[in-house]
Amino acid sequence: MKIVSLNLRGFFDWPERLPLVVAYLQAERPDVVMLQEVVYLPDVSPFTQLDQLNDQLGFPFRHSSVSRLQSSPQGAYREGLAVLSRLPVTQSETLILLHEEGDPHNRLVQFFDVDAGAGTVWRLANVHLSVRDDFALHQLDEVLGILKARGEKRIVGGDFNIDHLEGRARRWRDDYVLSSETKHYVSFAGSNQANDYFLVPREYALRSLTLSPDGLSDHRALTVEIDPVDVPGEPASS
Repeated sequence: MKIVSLNLRGFFDWPERLPLVVAYLQAERPDVVMLQEVVYLPDVSPFTQLDQLNDQLGFPFRHSSVSRLQSSPQGAYREGLAVLSRLPVTQSETLILLHEEGDPHNRLVQFFDVDAGAGTVWRLANVHLSVRDDFALHQLDEVLGILKARGEKRIVGGDFNIDHLEGRARRWRDDYVLSSETKHYVSFAGSNQANDYFLVPREYALRSLTLSPDGLSDHRALTVEIDPVDVPGEPASS
């Protein structure tokens, strides 16, 4: 499965960036696209960027949760996460992550299951964590804790907002491989950091990792190809 993660950065410079994002996704032809900073600004458009993108891309399945009310110097706005998929999304769930005093943002995790046919279900999670490392790490711990309590593992992708996350591997090393553990990269060029990641359960193999050119957003899109390594005939799920 080919998966793209991209922080869309809201509507900043959107008329210039929209065709670049569309062209990149058309060239890559991913099975699933995870998007962060999907916003609803009725003064700008009655539709989110997800709808504008999919008008041109035509993914048959779309799920969004633009349910966080965020504040800015310009006023409050609605923002969240979204998924585009070529394969059926059989279920999705969005949970509000715990909010700590001093954190200027509210954060979510978006769990969703994709039916790849022949009894194969891919379980994924789309995240956008806080902009401060301690808050973000607490939120990551919460997401991993939820999955552990439920007895499931998911491919977790998105904007983790933490540089050198591989240094925190004690949190997942028994169950997951982090994308930056397999290849060094910079996805947030403005600060020369790798803020965007995939945590891949060890039941899967991360076959390739590539980055988009600059210009799609202030983040580069992170594209991975992942294959199951389960016993043949067994569902690629856990």
